[in-house]
Amino acid sequence: MNILMFVSQLNTGGTEKYIHSVSRYLISKGFRIGVVTMGGPLLNSFKKAGITVHLLSPKKESLVERISLLSLIISKGRYGLIHAHDSMSFRYAAILHRQYKIPLIATVHGTYHKQSVLLATSKVAKHLIAVSPNLSNWLVRHMKIFSNKILIIPNGIDTLTFNSRSNKKKWRKALTLPLSAQILVYAGRFSSDKLPIAKKVILASEIVAKNNLNFVAVLFGPGSSVTRSKLVELAAKANRRLGRRAIYIRPPLSDIQHAYYAADVIVGTGRVALEAMACARPVIATGVAGYCGVVEPKNINEIIRVHFGDHGAIVSITVKKLSEDVNSILSSPRRARLLGEFGAKTVKDRFSIQKVGSQLIQAYMK
Repeated sequence: MNILMFVSQLNTGGTEKYIHSVSRYLISKGFRIGVVTMGGPLLNSFKKAGITVHLLSPKKESLVERISLLSLIISKGRYGLIHAHDSMSFRYAAILHRQYKIPLIATVHGTYHKQSVLLATSKVAKHLIAVSPNLSNWLVRHMKIFSNKILIIPNGIDTLTFNSRSNKKKWRKALTLPLSAQILVYAGRFSSDKLPIAKKVILASEIVAKNNLNFVAVLFGPGSSVTRSKLVELAAKANRRLGRRAIYIRPPLSDIQHAYYAADVIVGTGRVALEAMACARPVIATGVAGYCGVVEPKNINEIIRVHFGDHGAIVSITVKKLSEDVNSILSSPRRARLLGEFGAKTVKDRFSIQKVGSQLIQAYMK
C-alpha cells in the first residue's frame, strides 16, 4: 500500500517526529510512504529515511490550484490512502476524499486543531486517531464525534534511537555543558501556549540553583524571536540574581535525544516525556493543561491518560511544586535510577514503535 502523509511543516515538534518514526516503521514493513509538506528543519531527515517528500510552495495559491497539484501527486504516486495530521491537512484531505473517494485517516494530536475543519473531516474520515484517552473523550464530549469513529493509538517511540545506552559525559562535552553538574533539561516549543511552562521552569530552576551550586538547567526549543527573547531575558535576570550562569536557553536540537542523554532529570510533556523515559531518565510531566509531577508507577496510568499534561492534568503547575520535585529527584540518585529504569520499561512495553506501528497498520486495513 502507498500512503500519503499530510503535514503543513516539518518542524522539530512532536507531530513531525511522530510522522517520521511511524513512516520509517511502515517502510520497514513494505509500505511506500510519501509526505506532502511545505518543508522545514526536518526535511533532510525525512529524505534520508527513504520517505518521498512532495514539497508545496509556501506562496498562497488558490484552493483549486492546490487541490489540482495534490491530485496530480496522488495520481503519479499511486497513493491509496491519505493520513492527515494538522488543520491545513485535514481541510485538503477532506476535499480530496470527497472528489476522488480516497480513504482518509486523520490523527488528532491535541485540542488546538481548528474545530470547524476537524468536525468536517470527522464526517468523511475512515477513522480519527486520538493519541490519548483524554483526547478521545474530548472529541466525543466537546466535538460530538461518535466514539465508534475514534481509535486511540498513542505516540510510538523508536527505542533504537531513544535508548539508555549512551554515555552521559560524551554528550555533555558535545553540547558544551558542565561535565560534573546536575543537569535539568526542558524540551518543548517556545510558543505562546507553552511559554508559561518554560517561564516556570526557569523560576523553579533558580530556586534549585540557590542551594545547589552544582545545578544547571538547559531549555531547548523552537519558537519565534519574540518568545525566545522573553525567555532569554528571564534566564539572564535569574542568572544575575544567582551570581553565576545556571540557566541556559538553547535552540532546538533535531537529535534531541543527545540532550536527554546529557540530563539527570527532564521536564516535558507528550512525546518529549516518552522519549526521555525511553532514554531511562526520570521525568517530571507538565503541559499546557497543567501539572502531573514525577512520572512513577503509582501515577503512570493517570499521566498517560492525560498525555503527560497536554490533554489534562492532576493539579496546576506552580514554581514551588516543580522545584520541590526537581530537588526530590536530584537528592536521591537511587530513586532517579529506579525511575529511569521504570520509564524505559514502560516505553518498551507500551509505546514502542513496533507496537504502535502495528496498531496503525490495523487501522489502515480496517
